[in-house]
Amino acid sequence: MEKKTSAEVKFRLARAWHLKGKIEPAIKGYQETIKLQSNHLQAHFYLGKIYFQQKQLDLALQILIKAINIDSNEAEIHKCLINTLIEKDGIDSAFEFYQLQRQHSKKINLQSRDILVCVVVRNEAPRLPYFLSYYREKGIAKFLIIDNQSTDNTREYLLTQNDVYLWQSNLSFNLANFGSAWFEILLRKYGLNHWCLIVDADELFFYPNAEKITIPELCYKLDCLQKRAFTCVLLDMYSDIPIKDTLYTPGENFVEVCPYFDRQFYHDKYDLGSSYKNQTVYIGGVRQRIFGTKGDYYLSKVPLIKYTEDRVLTGGQHSTNCLKEEIANETGCLLHFKFFSSFYDYVQSEVIRKEHFGEGMQYNQYAKVINENETLNLYDSQHSVRFQNSQQLVELGIMNCDF
Repeated sequence: MEKKTSAEVKFRLARAWHLKGKIEPAIKGYQETIKLQSNHLQAHFYLGKIYFQQKQLDLALQILIKAINIDSNEAEIHKCLINTLIEKDGIDSAFEFYQLQRQHSKKINLQSRDILVCVVVRNEAPRLPYFLSYYREKGIAKFLIIDNQSTDNTREYLLTQNDVYLWQSNLSFNLANFGSAWFEILLRKYGLNHWCLIVDADELFFYPNAEKITIPELCYKLDCLQKRAFTCVLLDMYSDIPIKDTLYTPGENFVEVCPYFDRQFYHDKYDLGSSYKNQTVYIGGVRQRIFGTKGDYYLSKVPLIKYTEDRVLTGGQHSTNCLKEEIANETGCLLHFKFFSSFYDYVQSEVIRKEHFGEGMQYNQYAKVINENETLNLYDSQHSVRFQNSQQLVELGIMNCDF
């Protein structure tokens, strides 16, 4: 404990030197901190950042790799590591480090106006036909997809889709900061100054007047307003029958299978509660109602961003480093379709894999409840509302219309 306290004192002093622009004593202080506490994450990060800025790229690489081995879920460390890899050996070295391999030989043909939908998938073959058709109907013509060790026919199906560019990575989902590091590399090479929509295969991006305007039209409006990010809440959708009986057929409209959501979509709200102090944070929802508070169900997302080199992509895309004035006042939601009958097997798999946040702590909560109740039904007449349209979600305060 005494050694750890001494390390923290050294770190604070080093940080003070760093902020004053006194780089040499800052370096020495960070080094001494690490000697006292070998797993001091922030000392590694700031030391690596200094080495990068000084163009001491080998040292930067060494320190930053140690940092992500201490904690692989820090977005800014991945950002700095990727910057270092690119500066030292080019963008291809970042692809190699994060084990991203192209799965097709067709030319990647992107126009400046293309909106890029970015997805990590694993065994999502049943959802993909409707997922792709939904976004195509909303005006999307380019998908950048990473397959993370699927064992079904996900990869084979995606290779038949002309508008899909596919990569594969065998790297741990957790070690890639839940996919955000992969997106950082893909967008650095292909997505500079593009609007990018980062979603999961069980998420449908929805927004005010979504029935009338396409996603490219929405992005055009955001450009006119000089906005660079569009926030959403994650709205869990479910059926009115037990989860195990909520059967899904590939190609079926997700909403027709799971048309209900909780009227009170969150339990706790924190203004400017994100790590960058620039957006409202919502916690809870139906999953807290059913599975309890231990899962820490974070509902705030920033799926739609204008990607630039200084943009930080966070794990789960729950926050953004955009300035507050760059974030749209209008908000949307991600209709989240987790609760098909396949949920039971998926939970058991993820409890074992421990790839999700906190070694899958949410999945441990899911498993505990569903093992106690094999006929679990999320529907409750006091809480549940049937989905109608975007105007309904605006009236309920789930989305905000500001155009």
